[in-house]
Amino acid sequence: MKRIASLIAIVLFTFTALAQNQQPAPEEFNSVREYKNRIFTVQNGDVREIAGAIKLLGSGFKGAGLSVNTELRTITVRDFPENLAAIEEAIKRLDHAEPKTADIELKISVLIAAKTPLPNATLPDELAPVVKQLQSTLRYTNYGLMTSMMHRTKIGDGIRGSGVAEPMLLGMSTSADRPIFYNYELRRITSDQSTVDIENFDFSMNVPVDIGGSIQYQPVGFKTPVSIRQGEKVVIGTTTMRDKALVVVVTASVN
Repeated sequence: MKRIASLIAIVLFTFTALAQNQQPAPEEFNSVREYKNRIFTVQNGDVREIAGAIKLLGSGFKGAGLSVNTELRTITVRDFPENLAAIEEAIKRLDHAEPKTADIELKISVLIAAKTPLPNATLPDELAPVVKQLQSTLRYTNYGLMTSMMHRTKIGDGIRGSGVAEPMLLGMSTSADRPIFYNYELRRITSDQSTVDIENFDFSMNVPVDIGGSIQYQPVGFKTPVSIRQGEKVVIGTTTMRDKALVVVVTASVN
């Protein structure tokens, strides 16, 4: 019995070896099978990126190939049917619309606060509730709007801005050689639709101060992380300037 089993094993091994020897070489393989051509249209994604991702799904045999037309947004493939099927499935998975990125709108208002009336001070009605709250918590009773800025940005982005402030609210005369500069930067703005988070809000302003007849610039400002609920008006920071104060209020909305 052992001899018969050995003979059967030898015969099976011989047939297997013969079958393997009769397999066509890669160069011959494509000559006994038919290539098919398919044109795939990319609807949403980047044509070149998708083409690069599916390239390895091709057979790699001589005569097979892939070409891209960025203007028509098409990928033309010549290959075996099973490779075309795999490529088609891959394109369906990769060619999806990018998720909509929310727009974040921020309104930044800079107020000047003082104990005495401010010349030519104006205040928008929308900030009246904020000022009323400030009057009850700070020692300043008079407020005026120095400037306001509106910005629109995307989630994950930041904002930078600068300008020259109107000096009258600060009790200074207008002078071209003594401008009051302000700068602000909001780093990495994110949102979960109900709340807007700012990784760091940096506001600075250089105020000219008369010291013994010499004008020197005094830097004022603040740096702080910020979290704002949708539609809420938030006092981001305050900083004193001699007998006055600078107050920054921010409102955020997500679309």
